[in-house]
Amino acid sequence: MMNHYKAEMIAAISRLVEIPSVFAESSEYPFGAAVDHCLDVALAMMAGLGFRTFKAPDGMYGYAEIGEGELFGVLCHLDVVQARREDGWEHDPFRPMVQGDWLCGRGTQDDKGPSVAAIYALKSLLDEGHKLNKRVRFIFGIDEETMWDSIHAYCDREERPVSGFVPDSTFPLTYAEKGLLQLQIRSGKGFALPCRGGDSMNAVSAHAECPHDPAVERALRELEFAFHMDGDTVCVEGLTAHAKNPWKGVNANLHLLRALRQAGYEHDAITFACDMLDEKFRFEGFSQEDLSDFSGPVTVNLGKFSLDEQGAVLGIDLRLPVTCEKETILALVREKAAACHMTVEEFDWLRPIHVPLDSPLVSKLLQAYREVTGDAKTEPYISAGATFARAFDNCVAFGANMPHSPTSEHQPNERISIIKLMQATEVYRRAFSYLVLAD
Repeated sequence: MMNHYKAEMIAAISRLVEIPSVFAESSEYPFGAAVDHCLDVALAMMAGLGFRTFKAPDGMYGYAEIGEGELFGVLCHLDVVQARREDGWEHDPFRPMVQGDWLCGRGTQDDKGPSVAAIYALKSLLDEGHKLNKRVRFIFGIDEETMWDSIHAYCDREERPVSGFVPDSTFPLTYAEKGLLQLQIRSGKGFALPCRGGDSMNAVSAHAECPHDPAVERALRELEFAFHMDGDTVCVEGLTAHAKNPWKGVNANLHLLRALRQAGYEHDAITFACDMLDEKFRFEGFSQEDLSDFSGPVTVNLGKFSLDEQGAVLGIDLRLPVTCEKETILALVREKAAACHMTVEEFDWLRPIHVPLDSPLVSKLLQAYREVTGDAKTEPYISAGATFARAFDNCVAFGANMPHSPTSEHQPNERISIIKLMQATEVYRRAFSYLVLAD
């Protein structure tokens, strides 16, 4: 049924993917010119499909809605994480292309492709003449990969949905999400060899660098850490991955800091990072079991760092179990940081969520997924990922990835299966038919 829209959907996704909507500092736009442009393009696309559109006067967010009555939200994000050819991409990440069954490019899986799938699922029902019994609003956040200021601004100013979903996860659905705590750990103590690495706290760093030093080069070889030389700069190579699963990546930041330690360099930040910041949260007197619940353990990712004559800044991303108190973790980090003569600043906090499995929203979404796919075995998930679902009550993450399908968000060569994308669109169509149609 949805194959009728396939070419149009691929074109729409491609228009969005070709815009490098990565956060950038700007005096004119909240999150950079490219992000603002992507929002404009998305809203123009929605207007062309018959939706009423609105863009906040300060450019913080936008939305498109249709219908009347109680508000049902579909929360999407248009920003993406950084992507560079040198990180392992086989082609320009912002030149989308079809390769066999795959649509490739940054944002195809997170979250431009799934957003377009949800949009066209509703469009197909409206094209057939079905009537809505709710007002459906597609809410476009534009800094989901960084600080969530866009969705916070929306919540402060706009009507909140009574219920909704986020097309930014894996089917059948995610009914609980762990807390997300981001911290900056600082030292004012200078360091002679300026080093840096990473672009974002919520991604495992694929690169880190420092000026060439024979002892550091020797340490990297002894530790068997991948690196290359770029002129007089040592470039440590890692493998990026989402911070929700830091063990899936190879952290270039930690590799460089461990090499510095082996080379004989000393600094409080090196000690703290090397002892405490692998993907497992290790603190004396606490085991993983002490800090775990039904949603899993605490994990940690050293996403970015700098170490130079001005001092050190370590940017870490922690995912906390649903029932774990933020203050418990903060106290542990502050204690260890103080022992290393460092201070801790809270950079961001996103509360955990838990929508019961027997709720009407979860029941209808799960029914739609099972009927379309025939999958009666895969159970709803608990996730360490952070989606916009946690911005509202009675909202969950719902697709668009299929269970056991390859995931590539935040990774080089991000891509989405076109066949699976069309199947996801059918699931969204069925879900809308249960949740927002009058007939």
